Amino acid sequence: MVEPHKHCPVCSTPIPMDEVTCSERCQEILSKNQQRVRRTRMIFYLVFALFIVVWVVLSIRG
Repeated sequence: MVEPHKHCPVCSTPIPMDEVTCSERCQEILSKNQQRVRRTRMIFYLVFALFIVVWVVLSIRG
């Protein structure tokens, strides 16, 4: 039987259940990816909000 484990989200190496990544290098890569996702999501929300504001302004004026 295989011991309970999970896999590193970066490189898929088996790791113990209480670890997040298998190495510092993978932790850095994971952190950078998470920052990139957060930044992209924030830009999307800002553009969407801007679109809504422009739409409301044009609807009121129209």
